[in-house]
Amino acid sequence: MDWRDLVTVVVAGVLGMLGGVFGPVGIVGGVVAGAALGARWASRSERSAVPEPRGGNPERGEE
Repeated sequence: MDWRDLVTVVVAGVLGMLGGVFGPVGIVGGVVAGAALGARWASRSERSAVPEPRGGNPERGEE
C-alpha cells in the first residue's frame, strides 16, 4: 500500500460522509464513487510517474 491508496481511501471516506446527507444509500453511493475517482486518479498518476522508454517503437519500424 502506497500513498496513492491512502488518497483513494480518504476520497472514498469523504464522499461517503457527504453522501450521508442522503441516507444510507447516499453513503454507499459516495463511497463507491469516491473509490472509483480515487482509483482512476491513482492509475493516471502512476502511469505519468513511469518514464517514457527511450528509442523508437519497433512495431512502427523505428529503431
